[in-house]
Amino acid sequence: MRSRSLSRGAAFFVAAALTVGACAGAASPSPSPSPAPSAPESAAPSPSPTPTPLPGTKEFKVAFTSVGLSSAPFLAALDALRGQGYTIETPELAESELVTQGVASGDFAFGSGANNATMTAVAKGANLKLLVARVNNEWTLYARNDITTCAGLAGKRLAIHSEGAVSTAMVKNYISTVCPGTEPNYVVIPGSPNRLAALLADQIDASPLELTDAITVDAQAADRYHLLASFANDLPNLQTTSIYVNGDFAAQNPGTVLAVVKAVLEQFRKIDGDPAYLKEVAQKYVGSAIDPATIDAAVQKYVDLKMFPVNGGLTEENLKFTAEFFGPNGTGSVDRVLDLSEFADLSFLEMALDELGRR
Repeated sequence: MRSRSLSRGAAFFVAAALTVGACAGAASPSPSPSPAPSAPESAAPSPSPTPTPLPGTKEFKVAFTSVGLSSAPFLAALDALRGQGYTIETPELAESELVTQGVASGDFAFGSGANNATMTAVAKGANLKLLVARVNNEWTLYARNDITTCAGLAGKRLAIHSEGAVSTAMVKNYISTVCPGTEPNYVVIPGSPNRLAALLADQIDASPLELTDAITVDAQAADRYHLLASFANDLPNLQTTSIYVNGDFAAQNPGTVLAVVKAVLEQFRKIDGDPAYLKEVAQKYVGSAIDPATIDAAVQKYVDLKMFPVNGGLTEENLKFTAEFFGPNGTGSVDRVLDLSEFADLSFLEMALDELGRR
């Protein structure tokens, strides 16, 4: 909450002189009161008090899954907070579901991962709140060149991150919508970079890939694999990946949550229009997950497509679309359409935008 200062006028002291005279035989009339002195023109109101900082801890944990280029700005934001005196641990877990479970149980204050996993946990009673996008929808589906249609995936080795991953939900929605009844041979390979390696080694036939890995396929294996579907183009309003918080932690440490959201926005704004900066933080924080031969093309693409939204990405409108997409009439990842207040808290993003300004 933002404190507001009440307006104060300057205090004025009014002096009036009362003169009483007496004359022999008769009272003389009383003189008129002296006029009140004017306040000095230079008088200024007292300075407003400094707003009381929101309470919060400077020590917490943030869980990640399968870090790649899209995680780099968030990691840079956390490192910037370390420079302000915060102590932050960033463990990496194999699956989005494990991150969600850890944040829900309070083992971690914040998580970074798939929104459908977060919503599924909320529907089961977890107190989790989406705060700000980690990256806009960047997902693609690549397949061997001889797989030219959705139906061509039947019986093929289609690698997925996990059953509950957001990319898996989009793949299955694509199949049920475009070629219902098609049954690929699903193979679980956690991490887009690992699925990329499997593609390049001819160990699988198709896979959803993050944008940076898709660029590597185009550069190194266009003679064998091609873009079968772009979920980023087909579902631009779908919010796939966010930074979220344990609701109890947020209630007890609102200042910490606000600091994290502001730090993320500040990184997004440094990246905006500056692929060189994105390359710098990518090499520093996720260098092992990025192909050095294609990093320049990758960071340029992320910047051109504005994958890191300068105003945080999440809105009431696109979150309602997301809830419906993952609901029973969409992918079925969540057994009901959640109300916005159940799974998101945009108040921290609004406070951060009030302080930093909107673009």
